[in-house]
Amino acid sequence: MTDPEYGIPLREGPKDYKRRGTVERAWLIEQYVHRRRTLPDLAREAGMSTANMARWAKTHNVPLRPRGGSSHSQVLRAIDQASRAPSILRPALGGQGASERLSRFAAASPYPSLGAAASGLGLNTFTLVAQINRIERELGGPLLVRAERGRHMTLTPLGKKVLKAIRKMQDNTMP
Repeated sequence: MTDPEYGIPLREGPKDYKRRGTVERAWLIEQYVHRRRTLPDLAREAGMSTANMARWAKTHNVPLRPRGGSSHSQVLRAIDQASRAPSILRPALGGQGASERLSRFAAASPYPSLGAAASGLGLNTFTLVAQINRIERELGGPLLVRAERGRHMTLTPLGKKVLKAIRKMQDNTMP
């Protein structure tokens, strides 16, 4: 048998091809979408290949996540942590390193300026400023009134609420 357009000889596939095992749509959605388990993990459980599990996802119109990041245990822990966090913090807990950014904001808040905070925390000033700017974008407002000549940095009303929520979250996660 040859390809009619290109004239390339084609191999014939197995005559007895059958999809190994069956996967119910409801189960796949519960495990993959809601519990955020990985395709390889689900395939092992079902006794089939990852490619076969991916075919079942396509058959059931279940959109696949991009490879890597969103299935990694660190991201799954962050999602779990975000669901248990105070509601004011949830928008800022979506990305990698989110809890570290919030902890750094909390640690920087008593310093007179972000430069002094960065120095005291052993960070590059640009890094700390970028992280606080990101939190402010995610939470929808300024957290700090930046220091100016002769005036120390202070928390805004939103910054005070966020700091209180961070402290509450930190108290709940300490053993």
